[in-house]
Amino acid sequence: MKRGFLKNSKAVKTSTESPLLASLATLDQALPPARFPIGKTPKVDVSLPEGYHEPTLKVVERDARSGSFETGMTYTTVPNSFDCVKFSSEPVSECFFFPGSKEALMNMPNYPQPLIRPKITSFRIVDVAGKGKGLFSTRALKMGDLILTERPLLVCARGVALPRPLNFSDEQYFQYALDHLERNYEIAVNRMRPEAKEAFMALANCHTEDGSGPLVGIVRTNGLSLGGLRPGVEGDVGTYNAVCKDISRLNHSCSPNTVSQFGMASFSYSLYAVRDIADGEELTYPYMDVGVSAAKRQEDLAPYGFVCTCTACTDAAASDARRADIAAFNASASISLIEAGIAGADKFLGKYRVKISAQLKLVEQEGLESLSIYWVLLRTLMDVHIWRGEAKEASAYAARLDKIRWDADLAGDYKQFLDPKSSAYEKHKMWRKLYRR
Repeated sequence: MKRGFLKNSKAVKTSTESPLLASLATLDQALPPARFPIGKTPKVDVSLPEGYHEPTLKVVERDARSGSFETGMTYTTVPNSFDCVKFSSEPVSECFFFPGSKEALMNMPNYPQPLIRPKITSFRIVDVAGKGKGLFSTRALKMGDLILTERPLLVCARGVALPRPLNFSDEQYFQYALDHLERNYEIAVNRMRPEAKEAFMALANCHTEDGSGPLVGIVRTNGLSLGGLRPGVEGDVGTYNAVCKDISRLNHSCSPNTVSQFGMASFSYSLYAVRDIADGEELTYPYMDVGVSAAKRQEDLAPYGFVCTCTACTDAAASDARRADIAAFNASASISLIEAGIAGADKFLGKYRVKISAQLKLVEQEGLESLSIYWVLLRTLMDVHIWRGEAKEASAYAARLDKIRWDADLAGDYKQFLDPKSSAYEKHKMWRKLYRR
């Protein structure tokens, strides 16, 4: 299913290995962000006005080792054969890149790296009544377990600037842009290996009545937002859509039990269990921000054409209250007071620890372990025990932090506290600074 939005785009065709470059005079033209329509949309005439000429498109096939044109779009395979021969048997991603993205990737530290796959298959794909396909665990999983690793079938620009024909209405322009985007995606999909193309075409499409072509519909339904490949470009225009074979089969829950992490060096997604999962339990994934109210979540899920019936939505009043409490909690302010050594902080610490523990229970009750607040609370409790001189208790929280392997941006300095006998405790600036009350 879907996790991203599109804008507009342009390009044409070639083989699997060579990058294809489309030079377009208006590529850098800045256009305001726009959202394609959803739901049933009346068909509109997009015949071009008399005298209007399509932007000139120049197609050039180049050596795979070459970079991208400064003013052109690039079709390329990642990793390519020149990256490393030993990766030739691994799945690859077909990419539709803006200028500079290929170079940004090739200059990434440690790129390219092979896929690191779980030793044991932990899931199966089955039909789910009312949901299409779904993933279910085939063994008991622990929090932090790696479930699967996969390269996206397709990584594509959400769109490039497309001149608006004179006198076109918004509806005509959107349809015009969708038609162009379909042709652009067709080039990338036709470059796929046969088994990859078959898998892509078999994915769900919930955009069959809004003017989207079949390929654009699949991307809009299943696209994961992928950033980090357009240095200096922020927001939607700096983000690509990535479509995966297996992760796309995950059904939504507002209390998901999995989350994915993208590794640039291996150009792959890794799916992790965010809490213990029973053998035979359905694997679920967040399609949108699950920390907001049930009403907002249902609004965000509308493009998928279903109403979520998870427990957080069926008991919305109680769940919303808990999630609002979680969202409002600010641990950093109290931490700053304690670290500053303000008088009375030691007396406050006992009540503070109770409050943090209560927040942690709320997060677990709501099934929101995938949110960053979960790490913050665990880390804060570890620090509290360090300040109180309780190495055994602190190391227990360090061990829980060590299971959060799905966010590479989180600080890893907790690892020095995994061993309760580590000398790192006595070296910590706040070790035993606060009294036990």
